[in-house]
Amino acid sequence: MKRTTLKDIAKALNTTIATVSRALNDKPEISNEMKNRVRKVAELYNYKPNQTALSLKFQKSYSFGVILPSLTHYYFDQILSGMLQEATKNGYKLILAASNYDPEKELELIQDFYELNVDGILILPSRMLNTKKNELENLIRNDIPFLVIDKLIYFDKKKIPFISSDDYAGTKEGITHLIKQGYKKIAHIKGLDSSSVSNVRYQAYLETLSKHNIEIDSQRVLSCKDFTKEEGEELAEKLMTLDNKPDAIFCIDDHIAIGVLRGLKKMGYEVPSDVAVLGFSNSDISEVCTPQLSTIHQPGNKIGRRSIKLILSNINKQKDISDTKIVIKTKFIQRETT
Repeated sequence: MKRTTLKDIAKALNTTIATVSRALNDKPEISNEMKNRVRKVAELYNYKPNQTALSLKFQKSYSFGVILPSLTHYYFDQILSGMLQEATKNGYKLILAASNYDPEKELELIQDFYELNVDGILILPSRMLNTKKNELENLIRNDIPFLVIDKLIYFDKKKIPFISSDDYAGTKEGITHLIKQGYKKIAHIKGLDSSSVSNVRYQAYLETLSKHNIEIDSQRVLSCKDFTKEEGEELAEKLMTLDNKPDAIFCIDDHIAIGVLRGLKKMGYEVPSDVAVLGFSNSDISEVCTPQLSTIHQPGNKIGRRSIKLILSNINKQKDISDTKIVIKTKFIQRETT
């Protein structure tokens, strides 16, 4: 079957090859009307750019390197899905790698991607990469855009773009909901102190309780390290054996919250009449568990799409994105556990 070319599209639209090329590359001198016409015909003809020819002509690989801590987390999967949608739409491919939460592996993967001559690197770093920030900062090149997602790393010499969900506002909304529902002994299962995400949510938890004159009991704040359902069960048991046991538990993520629900059920507690449970992420399991989990929705797909758009604005429009910080709104989802 003959491969569709720019010439074929130009002939169908009675225009020039140059106009078609500029339209597909979203050049500002081409009207939006023409761009839409070209895209529709390109889609109709199943047009696929010749990546080898494009790479040679424009000195681009038309690929992005993406590093995730894990390939099995719902939130990460949503971010990746958004990235794929936006990258594919713009003629780019993603080269995906998982670090398994190993900061040494993350540094190695970044170096590998530079050697592959990718056009940009996007990383959702592990919470431990912050301990290697000097090595990371020295590794990052100025000629290839580098974007950090979700966990903010404070560099000393470089400005690096960052995009995340609004963890502070999301936590504040969720805790405020619990308070309005009448819960006053609100516990928190947080992440590690080395995690910027954990620290932001913990700070929002403290400040929201303080704002509403709710008691803050340090015994009702526990840390998790494995983020598993089994760990959630164990921590629920610890909380409910306190003399001043909680009447609500806010969890760092949905997996821990599901474990907490299991632990409470084993101990004979009713949710939410005895204890309310609040998660974070709005993962697929939050709606299918019993009772259904109230949680805070993180817009992973939107974050993924915005990430690719930001990188492309640097590549295609020469826009300086080095000092860009994008925070995308979360949304509280009330279900049966609160």
